[in-house]
Amino acid sequence: MSLAMRTKQILEASVDNFIKTGRAVTSEHLYDAYDFGIKPAMIRWELNELAKGGYLYQVHPSGGRFPTNRAYRFYVDELLDRNFDSAYVSNRNISGLIEEFVEGARRSFVQDLSDYLRLLSVGYEFDAENLYQSGLNALIKELADEDKKALVDVVEDFERLPERLASAREWLEEDGPWPRVFIGQNLITKSDHLSVIAGKFVFDGDDFLLVAVGPKRMDYHKSLVLFKVLERSLVDIS
Repeated sequence: MSLAMRTKQILEASVDNFIKTGRAVTSEHLYDAYDFGIKPAMIRWELNELAKGGYLYQVHPSGGRFPTNRAYRFYVDELLDRNFDSAYVSNRNISGLIEEFVEGARRSFVQDLSDYLRLLSVGYEFDAENLYQSGLNALIKELADEDKKALVDVVEDFERLPERLASAREWLEEDGPWPRVFIGQNLITKSDHLSVIAGKFVFDGDDFLLVAVGPKRMDYHKSLVLFKVLERSLVDIS
């Protein structure tokens, strides 16, 4: 399904608004919050077309809509195509994380990263097989509204992270741009309630995999900007 520019704008706004508010997407709310140059009835038609295309779904026929994995994928791909603002580097929190990152303070870096992003953060050194992780409690809190099975699946994913990361060497060496974002089930997590952002970094010839795990309603923009800033920090010191 090839999307027209206005349809892309409405889809991106729909996902962005749901991430920020957790509220179902409605034409009336989009009309009040954004200026697409069209009336609510036309926005409603666009939402109907997006639902037909598999980007949105409804829990109740008369209710608002929610993003599907396909919508999140579109949203993330749009973000990945954009350049980050270098002004972010001057942010005090980010500058502290950069300092820990380039100095190799892995344990404190992963913990501070988790606090900053409010996600489960994991760092894995392949050669030394060292695993650093922090933020499971924050992740569980973010998923507090999910059912019991969903939470059990998340805990199982957490428990199996070491073996899954250890077996990811082949995947790590695949060609392609970094960071990478996975929506729903993937090689690292099997729960469909999660998204994973993975970044590959090289220190003195050794591979370091950095992973942020959160709900699909995570702040992708904040996380991706940080991953790109970290990548740039290694380029600047090389």
